[in-house]
Amino acid sequence: MWDSLLTLIQDNNAVVLRFPENFQPDAEPTLKGFKDSLEEIGATGFFFDEKSITSIIHDMKSGMITNHQNRQVAERRDAEVFLALEERDMKATMAVIGAYGGRDIQSSDIISALTNMEVTRGISKNALKKVMFLSRNLTAGEKVSLVVAKGKEPIDGVNASFVPLVEDFREQALKPQEKEGEEDKVDMRDLGETITVVEGDELIRRIPPTTGTDGFTVTGEVIPATPGKNTKLRAGKGATISPDDPELVIAETSGMPWINQDGADVDNVLCLNNVDISTGHVKFKGSVIVSGDIAADMIVKATGSVTVGGFIESADVQAHGDVIAMKGIIGHQVEDGEEHTCFVKAGGKITSKFVQSANLQASGDIELGLHSIQSFVKSKSSVTVMDKSGRNGSIVGGEVYAGSTITTVNLGATAGTETLVKAFTRFDKYKENIADLNAKYKAAQENTMKVVRAEMDLAKIPKSERTPEQIERVQTMKEDSNKEIALSMNRFQSAEEELRKQLTENVVKVTERVYPKVTIQYSDEQVTTKREHSPCKIYFNEYEIKIDPIISKNTNLIAD
Repeated sequence: MWDSLLTLIQDNNAVVLRFPENFQPDAEPTLKGFKDSLEEIGATGFFFDEKSITSIIHDMKSGMITNHQNRQVAERRDAEVFLALEERDMKATMAVIGAYGGRDIQSSDIISALTNMEVTRGISKNALKKVMFLSRNLTAGEKVSLVVAKGKEPIDGVNASFVPLVEDFREQALKPQEKEGEEDKVDMRDLGETITVVEGDELIRRIPPTTGTDGFTVTGEVIPATPGKNTKLRAGKGATISPDDPELVIAETSGMPWINQDGADVDNVLCLNNVDISTGHVKFKGSVIVSGDIAADMIVKATGSVTVGGFIESADVQAHGDVIAMKGIIGHQVEDGEEHTCFVKAGGKITSKFVQSANLQASGDIELGLHSIQSFVKSKSSVTVMDKSGRNGSIVGGEVYAGSTITTVNLGATAGTETLVKAFTRFDKYKENIADLNAKYKAAQENTMKVVRAEMDLAKIPKSERTPEQIERVQTMKEDSNKEIALSMNRFQSAEEELRKQLTENVVKVTERVYPKVTIQYSDEQVTTKREHSPCKIYFNEYEIKIDPIISKNTNLIAD
Protein backbone atom coordinates (compact mmCIF):
# COMPACT_ATOMS: atom_id res chain seq x y z
CA MET A 1 0.00 0.00 0.00
CA TRP A 2 2.67 2.49 1.01
CA ASP A 3 4.54 1.89 -2.27
CA SER A 4 1.80 3.60 -4.24
CA LEU A 5 1.70 6.59 -1.90
CA LEU A 6 5.39 7.49 -1.49
CA THR A 7 7.23 9.52 -4.12
CA LEU A 8 10.85 10.61 -4.32
CA ILE A 9 11.33 14.28 -5.23
CA GLN A 10 14.06 16.95 -5.13
CA ASP A 11 16.60 14.83 -6.94
CA ASN A 12 15.73 11.88 -4.74
CA ASN A 13 16.49 13.78 -1.54
CA ALA A 14 12.95 13.87 -0.11
CA VAL A 15 9.87 11.67 0.06
CA VAL A 16 6.34 13.05 -0.13
CA LEU A 17 2.98 11.44 0.48
CA ARG A 18 0.53 11.61 -2.46
CA PHE A 19 -2.96 10.15 -2.20
CA PRO A 20 -4.93 9.27 -5.37
CA GLU A 21 -8.53 10.41 -5.73
CA ASN A 22 -11.04 8.34 -3.81
CA PHE A 23 -8.20 6.69 -1.91
CA GLN A 24 -9.13 3.62 0.04
CA PRO A 25 -6.39 1.67 1.88
CA ASP A 26 -6.10 -1.86 0.49
CA ALA A 27 -4.26 -3.04 3.57
CA GLU A 28 -3.67 -2.10 7.18
CA PRO A 29 -1.23 0.87 7.20
CA THR A 30 1.64 0.22 9.67
CA LEU A 31 4.90 1.87 10.68
CA LYS A 32 6.84 -1.21 9.62
CA GLY A 33 5.18 -1.10 6.22
CA PHE A 34 6.23 2.53 5.88
CA LYS A 35 9.87 1.68 6.66
CA ASP A 36 9.86 -1.25 4.23
CA SER A 37 8.45 0.95 1.47
CA LEU A 38 11.19 3.54 1.98
CA GLU A 39 13.77 0.85 1.26
CA GLU A 40 11.83 -0.33 -1.81
CA ILE A 41 11.76 3.14 -3.38
CA GLY A 42 15.47 3.76 -2.69
CA ALA A 43 15.08 5.95 0.39
CA THR A 44 16.93 3.65 2.75
CA GLY A 45 18.12 5.42 5.91
CA PHE A 46 16.17 8.61 5.23
CA PHE A 47 15.17 10.67 8.25
CA PHE A 48 11.53 10.60 9.34
CA ASP A 49 9.56 11.43 12.48
CA GLU A 50 7.90 8.32 13.88
CA LYS A 51 5.34 10.38 15.80
CA SER A 52 4.28 12.16 12.60
CA ILE A 53 3.99 8.89 10.68
CA THR A 54 1.96 7.34 13.51
CA SER A 55 -0.40 10.35 13.42
CA ILE A 56 -0.77 10.00 9.62
CA ILE A 57 -1.62 6.30 9.99
CA HIS A 58 -4.32 7.17 12.51
CA ASP A 59 -5.84 9.75 10.13
CA MET A 60 -5.67 7.31 7.19
CA LYS A 61 -7.71 4.82 9.16
CA SER A 62 -10.22 7.58 9.91
CA GLY A 63 -10.36 8.74 6.29
CA MET A 64 -8.85 12.14 7.09
CA ILE A 65 -6.12 12.39 4.48
CA THR A 66 -6.70 15.82 2.97
CA ASN A 67 -4.25 17.59 5.30
CA HIS A 68 -1.53 15.11 4.44
CA GLN A 69 -1.66 15.40 0.66
CA ASN A 70 1.81 16.23 -0.76
CA ARG A 71 3.24 16.22 2.74
CA GLN A 72 6.97 15.56 3.06
CA VAL A 73 7.42 12.51 5.29
CA ALA A 74 11.12 11.68 4.92
CA GLU A 75 14.32 13.34 3.80
CA ARG A 76 17.92 12.59 3.09
CA ARG A 77 20.28 14.22 5.63
CA ASP A 78 24.02 14.49 5.54
CA ALA A 79 26.04 13.82 8.67
CA GLU A 80 26.00 16.86 10.96
CA VAL A 81 28.79 18.40 13.00
CA PHE A 82 28.22 20.44 16.15
CA LEU A 83 30.77 22.20 18.35
CA ALA A 84 30.07 23.23 21.93
CA LEU A 85 32.25 25.47 24.10
CA GLU A 86 32.35 24.53 27.76
CA GLU A 87 34.00 25.46 31.04
CA ARG A 88 34.41 29.16 30.26
CA ASP A 89 35.68 28.42 26.75
CA MET A 90 38.40 26.17 28.13
CA LYS A 91 37.09 23.11 26.30
CA ALA A 92 35.54 22.47 22.88
CA THR A 93 33.53 19.28 22.35
CA MET A 94 32.69 18.15 18.81
CA ALA A 95 29.64 16.00 18.22
CA VAL A 96 28.81 14.17 14.96
CA ILE A 97 25.39 12.76 14.10
CA GLY A 98 25.42 9.94 11.56
CA ALA A 99 24.00 10.63 8.08
CA TYR A 100 20.42 9.72 7.18
CA GLY A 101 21.11 8.39 3.69
CA GLY A 102 23.40 11.36 2.99
CA ARG A 103 27.16 11.83 2.90
CA ASP A 104 29.50 11.38 5.81
CA ILE A 105 31.32 14.38 7.27
CA GLN A 106 34.25 15.79 5.38
CA SER A 107 37.33 17.55 6.69
CA SER A 108 35.87 20.79 5.37
CA ASP A 109 32.85 20.31 7.67
CA ILE A 110 35.13 20.05 10.69
CA ILE A 111 37.11 23.13 9.66
CA SER A 112 33.89 25.08 9.17
CA ALA A 113 32.63 24.07 12.61
CA LEU A 114 35.87 25.21 14.25
CA THR A 115 35.89 28.45 12.25
CA ASN A 116 32.26 29.29 13.03
CA MET A 117 32.89 28.91 16.76
CA GLU A 118 36.23 30.78 16.46
CA VAL A 119 38.18 27.88 17.97
CA THR A 120 41.81 28.57 17.16
CA ARG A 121 43.98 27.23 20.00
CA GLY A 122 44.53 24.00 21.87
CA ILE A 123 43.20 21.94 18.96
CA SER A 124 44.13 18.24 19.01
CA LYS A 125 44.84 16.86 15.54
CA ASN A 126 44.60 13.32 16.87
CA ALA A 127 41.15 14.02 18.29
CA LEU A 128 39.99 15.41 14.93
CA LYS A 129 41.31 12.31 13.14
CA LYS A 130 39.46 10.12 15.62
CA VAL A 131 36.23 12.05 14.99
CA MET A 132 36.62 11.45 11.26
CA PHE A 133 37.27 7.73 11.79
CA LEU A 134 34.38 7.16 14.20
CA SER A 135 31.94 9.11 12.04
CA ARG A 136 32.46 6.67 9.17
CA ASN A 137 30.91 3.85 11.22
CA LEU A 138 27.91 5.71 12.58
CA THR A 139 24.44 4.45 11.82
CA ALA A 140 21.74 6.93 10.85
CA GLY A 141 21.17 9.32 13.76
CA GLU A 142 23.86 7.75 15.94
CA LYS A 143 25.92 10.31 17.85
CA VAL A 144 29.56 10.43 18.85
CA SER A 145 31.32 13.27 20.71
CA LEU A 146 34.92 13.99 21.61
CA VAL A 147 36.86 16.84 23.17
CA VAL A 148 38.84 18.29 20.27
CA ALA A 149 40.35 21.39 21.86
CA LYS A 150 41.48 22.37 25.33
CA GLY A 151 42.53 25.70 26.71
CA LYS A 152 45.38 26.12 29.13
CA GLU A 153 45.08 27.56 32.61
CA PRO A 154 47.68 30.19 33.44
CA ILE A 155 50.61 29.17 35.61
CA ASP A 156 51.11 31.90 38.18
CA GLY A 157 54.58 33.15 38.86
CA VAL A 158 56.59 31.98 41.85
CA ASN A 159 57.44 34.48 44.58
CA ALA A 160 61.04 35.37 45.21
CA SER A 161 62.80 32.87 47.45
CA PHE A 162 66.07 32.83 49.34
CA VAL A 163 68.73 30.12 49.46
CA PRO A 164 71.22 30.21 52.35
CA LEU A 165 74.76 29.51 51.21
CA VAL A 166 76.19 28.96 54.69
CA GLU A 167 74.70 26.84 57.45
CA ASP A 168 72.63 28.58 60.09
CA PHE A 169 74.47 28.04 63.34
CA ARG A 170 71.20 28.16 65.29
CA GLU A 171 70.04 24.89 63.71
CA GLN A 172 73.00 22.98 65.12
CA ALA A 173 71.73 23.34 68.66
CA LEU A 174 68.74 21.20 67.74
CA LYS A 175 70.52 18.72 65.47
CA PRO A 176 73.43 16.63 66.85
CA GLN A 177 76.05 15.47 64.37
CA GLU A 178 76.22 11.90 63.03
CA LYS A 179 79.03 9.79 64.42
CA GLU A 180 81.77 9.33 61.89
CA GLY A 181 81.45 5.96 60.17
CA GLU A 182 78.22 5.09 61.99
CA GLU A 183 75.05 5.89 60.09
CA ASP A 184 71.83 6.62 61.99
CA LYS A 185 73.80 7.31 65.19
CA VAL A 186 74.52 10.71 66.66
CA ASP A 187 76.90 12.08 69.25
CA MET A 188 74.92 14.34 71.58
CA ARG A 189 78.17 16.10 72.51
CA ASP A 190 79.20 16.87 68.95
CA LEU A 191 77.31 19.88 67.61
CA GLY A 192 79.68 20.63 64.75
CA GLU A 193 82.23 23.36 64.29
CA THR A 194 81.59 27.05 64.83
CA ILE A 195 80.59 28.70 61.58
CA THR A 196 82.49 31.84 60.61
CA VAL A 197 83.05 33.65 57.32
CA VAL A 198 85.66 35.96 55.86
CA GLU A 199 85.29 38.95 53.58
CA GLY A 200 83.83 37.99 50.21
CA ASP A 201 82.20 34.73 51.34
CA GLU A 202 78.76 34.10 49.83
CA LEU A 203 75.96 34.20 52.40
CA ILE A 204 72.54 34.05 50.77
CA ARG A 205 71.11 34.17 47.26
CA ARG A 206 67.77 35.50 46.14
CA ILE A 207 65.97 33.52 43.48
CA PRO A 208 64.01 36.21 41.57
CA PRO A 209 60.25 35.84 41.15
CA THR A 210 58.96 34.41 37.92
CA THR A 211 56.42 36.11 35.71
CA GLY A 212 54.42 32.94 35.18
CA THR A 213 52.97 31.61 31.95
CA ASP A 214 49.82 33.04 30.43
CA GLY A 215 46.99 30.66 29.68
CA PHE A 216 44.49 30.75 26.86
CA THR A 217 40.98 29.70 25.94
CA VAL A 218 40.19 27.59 22.89
CA THR A 219 39.01 30.77 21.20
CA GLY A 220 42.46 32.29 21.62
CA GLU A 221 41.68 34.68 24.46
CA VAL A 222 44.76 35.15 26.64
CA ILE A 223 44.36 34.44 30.37
CA PRO A 224 47.11 36.46 32.05
CA ALA A 225 49.17 34.82 34.77
CA THR A 226 49.73 36.52 38.11
CA PRO A 227 53.45 37.32 38.41
CA GLY A 228 55.28 36.28 41.56
CA LYS A 229 55.94 38.89 44.22
CA ASN A 230 59.42 40.18 44.73
CA THR A 231 61.04 40.67 48.13
CA LYS A 232 63.94 43.03 48.66
CA LEU A 233 67.25 41.31 49.27
CA ARG A 234 68.62 42.68 52.52
CA ALA A 235 72.30 43.04 53.24
CA GLY A 236 72.55 43.81 56.93
CA LYS A 237 75.43 44.79 59.16
CA GLY A 238 78.74 43.38 57.97
CA ALA A 239 77.29 42.25 54.64
CA THR A 240 76.80 43.77 51.21
CA ILE A 241 75.20 43.04 47.85
CA SER A 242 77.77 41.48 45.52
CA PRO A 243 79.00 44.01 42.91
CA ASP A 244 78.99 41.20 40.34
CA ASP A 245 75.61 39.70 41.19
CA PRO A 246 72.64 41.77 42.43
CA GLU A 247 70.96 38.60 43.69
CA LEU A 248 73.81 37.65 46.05
CA VAL A 249 74.75 38.85 49.53
CA ILE A 250 78.39 38.43 50.52
CA ALA A 251 80.33 39.07 53.71
CA GLU A 252 81.84 42.53 53.97
CA THR A 253 83.92 41.59 56.99
CA SER A 254 85.02 38.52 58.90
CA GLY A 255 82.74 37.25 61.61
CA MET A 256 79.75 35.08 62.32
CA PRO A 257 76.98 34.94 59.69
CA TRP A 258 73.33 35.22 60.65
CA ILE A 259 70.95 34.09 57.95
CA ASN A 260 67.53 35.70 57.98
CA GLN A 261 64.45 35.16 55.88
CA ASP A 262 65.38 37.85 53.36
CA GLY A 263 69.06 38.48 53.84
CA ALA A 264 72.06 38.12 56.10
CA ASP A 265 74.25 39.89 58.65
CA VAL A 266 77.82 39.34 59.74
CA ASP A 267 78.59 40.25 63.29
CA ASN A 268 81.91 41.43 64.59
CA VAL A 269 82.90 38.48 66.73
CA LEU A 270 84.78 38.07 69.98
CA CYS A 271 85.92 34.46 70.24
CA LEU A 272 86.72 32.94 73.63
CA ASN A 273 87.46 29.43 74.76
CA ASN A 274 85.49 29.82 78.00
CA VAL A 275 84.06 32.57 80.16
CA ASP A 276 85.12 32.10 83.75
CA ILE A 277 87.10 33.79 86.47
CA SER A 278 90.15 33.86 84.21
CA THR A 279 88.40 36.04 81.59
CA GLY A 280 86.13 38.02 83.87
CA HIS A 281 82.75 39.35 82.80
CA VAL A 282 82.30 40.06 79.09
CA LYS A 283 80.62 43.12 77.59
CA PHE A 284 81.12 43.41 73.86
CA LYS A 285 79.77 45.54 70.99
CA GLY A 286 79.17 42.76 68.52
CA SER A 287 78.70 39.01 68.81
CA VAL A 288 80.41 36.71 71.25
CA ILE A 289 81.38 33.11 70.49
CA VAL A 290 82.36 30.93 73.41
CA SER A 291 83.62 27.57 72.22
CA GLY A 292 83.36 26.09 75.70
CA ASP A 293 81.19 26.98 78.70
CA ILE A 294 80.06 30.09 80.51
CA ALA A 295 80.79 29.35 84.13
CA ALA A 296 78.65 30.10 87.18
CA ASP A 297 78.23 33.71 88.35
CA MET A 298 79.69 35.12 85.11
CA ILE A 299 78.05 37.92 83.12
CA VAL A 300 78.08 38.10 79.32
CA LYS A 301 76.39 40.97 77.48
CA ALA A 302 76.57 41.62 73.74
CA THR A 303 74.98 44.01 71.27
CA GLY A 304 74.97 41.18 68.75
CA SER A 305 74.40 37.52 69.48
CA VAL A 306 75.93 35.12 71.97
CA THR A 307 76.84 31.61 70.86
CA VAL A 308 78.04 29.05 73.37
CA GLY A 309 79.44 25.73 72.21
CA GLY A 310 79.05 24.20 75.66
CA PHE A 311 76.82 25.05 78.64
CA ILE A 312 75.55 28.22 80.22
CA GLU A 313 75.65 27.41 83.92
CA SER A 314 74.14 29.72 86.54
CA ALA A 315 75.28 32.76 84.57
CA ASP A 316 73.73 36.04 83.40
CA VAL A 317 73.74 36.13 79.59
CA GLN A 318 72.04 38.94 77.66
CA ALA A 319 72.13 39.74 73.94
CA HIS A 320 70.39 42.15 71.63
CA GLY A 321 70.37 39.37 69.05
CA ASP A 322 70.07 35.61 69.53
CA VAL A 323 71.42 33.42 72.29
CA ILE A 324 72.50 29.90 71.36
CA ALA A 325 73.63 27.38 73.94
CA MET A 326 74.63 24.27 72.03
CA LYS A 327 74.63 21.85 74.96
CA GLY A 328 72.25 23.38 77.47
CA ILE A 329 71.31 26.04 80.00
CA ILE A 330 71.50 25.00 83.64
CA GLY A 331 70.85 26.75 86.93
CA HIS A 332 70.75 25.59 90.53
CA GLN A 333 67.50 24.32 91.95
CA VAL A 334 65.69 27.05 93.90
CA GLU A 335 62.75 27.17 96.28
CA ASP A 336 59.44 28.80 95.36
CA GLY A 337 59.77 32.57 95.30
CA GLU A 338 63.54 32.56 94.88
CA GLU A 339 65.17 33.98 91.77
CA HIS A 340 66.81 31.57 89.37
CA THR A 341 70.60 31.51 89.45
CA CYS A 342 70.73 31.36 85.65
CA PHE A 343 69.26 34.21 83.59
CA VAL A 344 69.28 34.34 79.78
CA LYS A 345 67.67 37.17 77.83
CA ALA A 346 67.62 37.71 74.05
CA GLY A 347 66.29 40.44 71.79
CA GLY A 348 66.00 37.70 69.16
CA LYS A 349 65.70 33.94 69.61
CA ILE A 350 66.94 31.59 72.29
CA THR A 351 68.02 28.18 71.03
CA SER A 352 69.39 25.39 73.19
CA LYS A 353 69.44 21.66 73.70
CA PHE A 354 67.61 22.00 77.03
CA VAL A 355 66.99 24.29 79.98
CA GLN A 356 66.88 23.31 83.63
CA SER A 357 66.18 25.54 86.64
CA ALA A 358 66.76 28.75 84.68
CA ASN A 359 65.00 31.93 83.59
CA LEU A 360 64.72 32.43 79.82
CA GLN A 361 63.20 35.53 78.21
CA ALA A 362 63.16 36.28 74.50
CA SER A 363 61.48 38.69 72.12
CA GLY A 364 61.72 36.05 69.42
CA ASP A 365 61.04 32.31 69.47
CA ILE A 366 62.44 30.00 72.11
CA GLU A 367 63.44 26.61 70.71
CA LEU A 368 64.63 23.76 72.94
CA GLY A 369 65.57 20.37 71.55
CA LEU A 370 65.05 18.07 74.52
CA HIS A 371 63.32 19.53 77.55
CA SER A 372 62.43 22.39 79.82
CA ILE A 373 62.62 21.35 83.48
CA GLN A 374 61.50 23.52 86.41
CA SER A 375 62.28 26.73 84.52
CA PHE A 376 60.66 30.07 83.81
CA VAL A 377 60.41 30.37 80.03
CA LYS A 378 58.85 33.44 78.42
CA SER A 379 58.70 34.38 74.73
CA LYS A 380 56.86 37.19 73.01
CA SER A 381 56.55 34.79 70.10
CA SER A 382 56.41 30.96 70.22
CA VAL A 383 57.94 28.29 72.45
CA THR A 384 58.89 24.92 70.98
CA VAL A 385 60.32 22.07 73.03
CA MET A 386 60.93 19.39 70.43
CA ASP A 387 63.90 18.13 68.45
CA LYS A 388 64.03 18.08 64.66
CA SER A 389 62.79 14.47 64.52
CA GLY A 390 59.66 15.38 66.48
CA ARG A 391 60.19 12.40 68.79
CA ASN A 392 61.77 14.09 71.82
CA GLY A 393 60.74 17.07 73.88
CA SER A 394 59.18 17.59 77.32
CA ILE A 395 58.02 20.49 79.46
CA VAL A 396 58.20 19.38 83.09
CA GLY A 397 57.43 21.76 85.94
CA GLY A 398 58.03 25.49 86.01
CA GLU A 399 56.19 28.08 83.93
CA VAL A 400 56.14 28.56 80.17
CA TYR A 401 54.63 31.68 78.57
CA ALA A 402 54.29 32.31 74.85
CA GLY A 403 52.92 35.27 72.95
CA SER A 404 51.63 32.84 70.33
CA THR A 405 51.96 29.03 70.35
CA ILE A 406 53.48 26.36 72.58
CA THR A 407 54.50 23.07 70.99
CA THR A 408 55.99 20.01 72.67
CA VAL A 409 55.95 16.22 72.67
CA ASN A 410 55.10 15.65 76.34
CA LEU A 411 53.62 18.14 78.78
CA GLY A 412 54.06 17.42 82.49
CA ALA A 413 55.34 14.15 83.96
CA THR A 414 53.98 10.80 85.11
CA ALA A 415 54.74 11.81 88.70
CA GLY A 416 52.20 14.63 88.40
CA THR A 417 54.72 17.48 88.50
CA GLU A 418 52.90 20.82 88.72
CA THR A 419 53.42 22.63 85.43
CA LEU A 420 51.98 25.91 84.14
CA VAL A 421 51.76 26.87 80.47
CA LYS A 422 50.16 30.00 79.10
CA ALA A 423 49.78 30.50 75.36
CA PHE A 424 48.69 33.59 73.45
CA THR A 425 49.70 36.02 76.19
CA ARG A 426 48.83 38.83 73.78
CA PHE A 427 45.11 38.01 74.19
CA ASP A 428 44.46 40.74 76.76
CA LYS A 429 46.05 43.39 74.51
CA TYR A 430 43.81 42.28 71.67
CA LYS A 431 40.76 42.56 73.94
CA GLU A 432 41.84 46.00 75.15
CA ASN A 433 42.24 47.16 71.55
CA ILE A 434 38.79 45.80 70.64
CA ALA A 435 37.23 47.55 73.65
CA ASP A 436 38.91 50.81 72.63
CA LEU A 437 37.68 50.48 69.04
CA ASN A 438 34.18 49.64 70.25
CA ALA A 439 34.15 52.77 72.41
CA LYS A 440 35.21 54.87 69.41
CA TYR A 441 32.46 53.27 67.32
CA LYS A 442 29.84 54.10 69.95
CA ALA A 443 31.20 57.63 70.21
CA ALA A 444 30.86 58.02 66.45
CA GLN A 445 27.25 56.83 66.68
CA GLU A 446 26.52 59.28 69.47
CA ASN A 447 28.09 62.06 67.41
CA THR A 448 25.26 61.67 64.91
CA MET A 449 22.99 63.47 67.41
CA LYS A 450 24.98 66.63 66.82
CA VAL A 451 24.27 66.25 63.12
CA VAL A 452 20.56 65.72 63.80
CA ARG A 453 20.38 68.82 65.97
CA ALA A 454 22.21 70.85 63.32
CA GLU A 455 19.72 69.65 60.68
CA MET A 456 16.80 70.55 62.95
CA ASP A 457 18.21 74.03 63.57
CA LEU A 458 18.66 74.50 59.83
CA ALA A 459 15.09 73.34 59.17
CA LYS A 460 13.77 76.10 61.46
CA ILE A 461 15.27 78.70 59.16
CA PRO A 462 13.08 79.53 56.12
CA LYS A 463 14.60 78.23 52.91
CA SER A 464 14.81 81.72 51.48
CA GLU A 465 16.92 82.85 54.43
CA ARG A 466 19.37 79.93 54.54
CA THR A 467 22.85 80.84 53.41
CA PRO A 468 24.95 78.49 51.24
CA GLU A 469 27.53 78.39 54.05
CA GLN A 470 24.94 77.09 56.55
CA ILE A 471 23.75 74.38 54.17
CA GLU A 472 27.30 73.33 53.30
CA ARG A 473 28.31 73.19 56.98
CA VAL A 474 25.46 70.81 57.88
CA GLN A 475 26.11 68.68 54.80
CA THR A 476 29.81 68.45 55.65
CA MET A 477 28.99 67.50 59.26
CA LYS A 478 26.71 64.73 58.00
CA GLU A 479 29.26 63.36 55.51
CA ASP A 480 32.06 63.42 58.09
CA SER A 481 29.86 61.68 60.64
CA ASN A 482 28.90 58.92 58.20
CA LYS A 483 32.54 58.37 57.23
CA GLU A 484 33.59 58.20 60.88
CA ILE A 485 30.86 55.65 61.68
CA ALA A 486 31.80 53.47 58.71
CA LEU A 487 35.52 53.66 59.46
CA SER A 488 35.17 52.95 63.19
CA MET A 489 32.78 50.07 62.53
CA ASN A 490 35.15 48.50 60.00
CA ARG A 491 38.09 48.81 62.39
CA PHE A 492 36.08 47.27 65.22
CA GLN A 493 34.84 44.36 63.09
CA SER A 494 38.32 43.76 61.62
CA ALA A 495 39.83 43.61 65.09
CA GLU A 496 37.23 41.09 66.23
CA GLU A 497 37.86 38.96 63.16
CA GLU A 498 41.62 39.11 63.71
CA LEU A 499 41.20 37.98 67.30
CA ARG A 500 39.13 34.98 66.22
CA LYS A 501 41.86 34.08 63.73
CA GLN A 502 44.57 34.42 66.37
CA LEU A 503 42.64 32.20 68.76
CA THR A 504 42.51 29.40 66.19
CA GLU A 505 46.24 29.67 65.45
CA ASN A 506 47.76 30.30 68.88
CA VAL A 507 47.29 26.99 70.65
CA VAL A 508 49.12 24.53 72.89
CA LYS A 509 49.96 21.49 70.79
CA VAL A 510 51.12 18.26 72.43
CA THR A 511 52.02 15.40 70.11
CA GLU A 512 52.23 12.54 72.65
CA ARG A 513 51.04 12.99 76.26
CA VAL A 514 49.64 15.57 78.66
CA TYR A 515 50.02 14.38 82.24
CA PRO A 516 48.01 15.27 85.39
CA LYS A 517 48.55 18.51 87.31
CA VAL A 518 49.29 20.58 84.22
CA THR A 519 47.63 23.99 84.34
CA ILE A 520 46.83 25.57 80.98
CA GLN A 521 46.00 29.26 81.11
CA TYR A 522 44.59 31.75 78.61
CA SER A 523 44.06 35.24 80.02
CA ASP A 524 42.11 34.75 83.28
CA GLU A 525 40.79 31.32 82.29
CA GLN A 526 42.63 28.18 83.30
CA VAL A 527 42.14 24.44 83.58
CA THR A 528 44.21 21.83 85.39
CA THR A 529 44.41 18.31 84.04
CA LYS A 530 43.33 15.50 86.35
CA ARG A 531 44.22 12.61 84.05
CA GLU A 532 46.42 11.80 81.10
CA HIS A 533 45.51 13.03 77.63
CA SER A 534 46.86 11.56 74.45
CA PRO A 535 47.90 13.83 71.52
CA CYS A 536 45.82 16.96 71.67
CA LYS A 537 45.38 20.59 70.78
CA ILE A 538 44.47 22.93 73.62
CA TYR A 539 42.86 26.21 72.64
CA PHE A 540 40.69 29.05 73.91
CA ASN A 541 37.45 30.13 72.25
CA GLU A 542 37.10 33.32 74.32
CA TYR A 543 34.72 31.59 76.72
CA GLU A 544 36.40 28.36 77.78
CA ILE A 545 39.56 26.32 77.27
CA LYS A 546 39.02 23.26 75.09
CA ILE A 547 41.12 20.12 74.71
CA ASP A 548 40.65 18.39 71.37
CA PRO A 549 42.35 15.08 70.50
CA ILE A 550 44.56 14.91 67.43
CA ILE A 551 45.88 11.96 65.46
CA SER A 552 49.34 10.87 66.54
CA LYS A 553 51.98 9.27 64.36
CA ASN A 554 52.45 6.80 67.23
CA THR A 555 49.76 4.18 66.58
CA ASN A 556 50.09 2.85 70.13
CA LEU A 557 48.48 6.02 71.43
CA ILE A 558 44.72 6.23 71.19
CA ALA A 559 43.09 9.66 71.43
CA ASP A 560 40.88 10.00 74.52
